[in-house]
Amino acid sequence: MRWLRLAWSSILIWGCSPHLPEQDEIEKLRQRVRVLLNTHGSQSSAFMSTALELARVEENFIRRYPNHPEVPCLLIEAAEIYGTYFGDAQKAVTLLREVDRRFRQKSPLAPKALFYEAFLYETMLKDTATARHRYEDFLQFYPDHELAKDARLSLQNLGKPLDKVLEEVLRSHSPTQ
Repeated sequence: MRWLRLAWSSILIWGCSPHLPEQDEIEKLRQRVRVLLNTHGSQSSAFMSTALELARVEENFIRRYPNHPEVPCLLIEAAEIYGTYFGDAQKAVTLLREVDRRFRQKSPLAPKALFYEAFLYETMLKDTATARHRYEDFLQFYPDHELAKDARLSLQNLGKPLDKVLEEVLRSHSPTQ
C-alpha cells in the first residue's frame, strides 16, 4: 500500500506543471498587447514596446524552463511578434525552427510552426528554394493536416508572380463556355 501512495504522489508531482510567476507576467503582457493593439494600433510606440517586451519575456521563460509544456506556444507567439510587427523574419524563422527541431510530431503546434516558417521563407525572405524544402517537409510529416492543402497550393504557385496566380485562380473558377 505504501508503494501505491508513493507512485500516486509521483504522478501528482510530475503530472502537473507548477504555475510559475513568469506565466502571470506573460499573461498580463498579452492582455496589455491586445488592449494597445485595439486602442492605439500596431504602429504605436506603446504597442511596439509592449509587444517586444512580451517576446523577450517569453524567450527568457523558454531559456529558463526549456521543457515546460508551454514552450511551443511561446516560441510561436514570439515568432509571430517578430515576424508580423517588427518585420524580422529571420528571428521568427529561428524560433519556428526550434519548434520543429524539438517538438516535431510531439506537439499539436509543430505543424503550424513549420508551415509558418515555409511561408516566411516564401513571402518575406524571398527564398523560394528553402520555402519549397520546408513546404515539402510539412507535407512529408503532416500530409493530413488541415494546412496540407495550403502547403500543396503554395508549392504549386511558388515563385509565380501574384498577377499570374490570380489569373489562374479566376480562370479556374470561371464558368466554361
